Amino acid sequence: MHPKRFGKFRILKKLPGGGMGRVYHAIDTESEAPVALKLIDHGPDPESIEIVEAERRGAILQSRLCAVDPRVTLICEYGDLDGFFYIAMEYIEGRDLAELLGGAGIGLPFAVRITRDVCDVLDHTHNFRTTIDGLEFQGIVHGDIKPRNIRITPHGEVKLLDFGIAKALSLTRKFTANQFGSVQYSSPERLNTGEVDRRSDLWSVGVVLYEMAARRPYFHAENVPKLEHFIRNYSALRPMPETFPEGVKAVLGRALAPDPGARYATAAEFRDALEEILPAVPPTLPGVDDVEATRRTSAAGSGAGEPATARSAAAVAVADEETRRTTAAPRPAKAAPAPRKPKHAPNSRARAVRLAIAGFMTVFLGYLFVNEIDVWREGAQLARELEAEKLRDLNSAWTRYQELSLSAHLGPTLSAPRQALRRRLLAQADQVIGEYRHSDSPTVGKADWLRAQASAAHALELLPGDDQIRGKLRLAEAHLDRIQGTAVRESRLLNAAREKFEQAARLMPKSPDPYLGLARLEVYSFHDIDRAEDALREAQRRGHDPGRRETAQLADGYRDRAERMMREAENSLDMPEEQDYLRRAEKDYQRARELYESIVPFAGSANSLRRVHDGLALIERRREELRQVQ
Repeated sequence: MHPKRFGKFRILKKLPGGGMGRVYHAIDTESEAPVALKLIDHGPDPESIEIVEAERRGAILQSRLCAVDPRVTLICEYGDLDGFFYIAMEYIEGRDLAELLGGAGIGLPFAVRITRDVCDVLDHTHNFRTTIDGLEFQGIVHGDIKPRNIRITPHGEVKLLDFGIAKALSLTRKFTANQFGSVQYSSPERLNTGEVDRRSDLWSVGVVLYEMAARRPYFHAENVPKLEHFIRNYSALRPMPETFPEGVKAVLGRALAPDPGARYATAAEFRDALEEILPAVPPTLPGVDDVEATRRTSAAGSGAGEPATARSAAAVAVADEETRRTTAAPRPAKAAPAPRKPKHAPNSRARAVRLAIAGFMTVFLGYLFVNEIDVWREGAQLARELEAEKLRDLNSAWTRYQELSLSAHLGPTLSAPRQALRRRLLAQADQVIGEYRHSDSPTVGKADWLRAQASAAHALELLPGDDQIRGKLRLAEAHLDRIQGTAVRESRLLNAAREKFEQAARLMPKSPDPYLGLARLEVYSFHDIDRAEDALREAQRRGHDPGRRETAQLADGYRDRAERMMREAENSLDMPEEQDYLRRAEKDYQRARELYESIVPFAGSANSLRRVHDGLALIERRREELRQVQ
């Protein structure tokens, strides 16, 4: 993919998040409309296939659901292109909750109303019916409710994003297990059983409401495994902040109850509970006498034809702004006389602007300093865990690093975890490569090469432009193409494997590993013993001592070519070229015999040696027949 183009889409920048793929702010060059473009890699492994199918199903469901509830993001188009499954969605101006929570936060009334709107959308999705490929489906679970997927428009309206991992609930079966979604917002039952249902969404909504109201996560741990452990073993409701109104405490106490049976059973029930407490939720700052009246006035002004459930959080934004104005600038008892203008007003204004800029820069630099210190500390902890090998799950380490990188503004802040993570990723890739190189009978399979591919790809992302890392990535990709292409006899994949082995050899000029893979490809997939022998000689020149595996490969190659020559001889009976085919077959059989005899009984070489002897005997019998005819 070109870094600035994807099909008809012109990519402007990468957006945060993305779940199972990458999301970009892009322009549809045909319509000139801005879109959020999500790209998911096609992969041959079952997990990649499942992810793409979940995204495809989610796109279909979301495209139908947005016609029912405008708070669901509109799907413009989706399909397959250049090795990706892509989804083009409407680009929603505004900020998501993750951004708002990372800033000054939001008021409690606004938080309750956002949650009410999300529950209202989920009430529609959970009861939505549609038909796909002739099958009727009932109920759509979002599956990944979190602040990043709840967007607030400049007008204060709620938009629910990313149904890519949504699951359809048929009338006759439960939701299937789903490994996608964010651990921090996953329910204990989901982590323990893998089942994703309506209750999973409602739990996530409760966790998000707590985070908005308390301005801190409900669950927190220094790493993902510990976080998952806390949630799996959740058995007691956590204390609610004393500042919470009783109504909010009651709603959260039920939404986050450890016993699933004590929680809200439906999104409508959760929404109605929020509606009941809204009038009793005080504004975040004093000075607003009737926030609810503001909401009713705003809702009435939106048009009689608008459904009541579409009352958005915009009214609260107005109320909060009115609160800020009232608090920040109380009305004086008596109007003060207008001050006289100074003689040098322009200079005074310029000084005021400079002071304002200086104040802003002071605040900004202070925030930057504190933020970078916090990120640096968390990064240093991650680096220590990686160096001490306390953290063995590199997928979790990569997730933690990615989350930290979204918060860091200066490159050096994450230097230590970046280097430690790169070393561990490369060590994992090298372990797979080394096992293939040194073992006579390697057990390296597709799953191992997939792990090496992922590790090298992440390491290359940490250090772009490093030829050694890129070479290891090409090597892993080549082996995957070789395995898949040989299994399905797909010449396109086999040619791609050969090209990638050759690329890896150029990127790693001192490594024998690309040539070891190339030799195996030439013997068993292309049946070209001459090229295989050239590859093994090159591997030896780069420092690899041929072992019994390489000897067996060469012997198999010569025996295979001898047997092909024998078939040609059978097709040329009593013709002049028959003798030439027999001579060439005999020469290859003899070379194969020498090689097999040097490694017996390794890797079934005794059986292969018997086949060679049978072939030589057949040649001798045929020559005797030809002599008798003469």
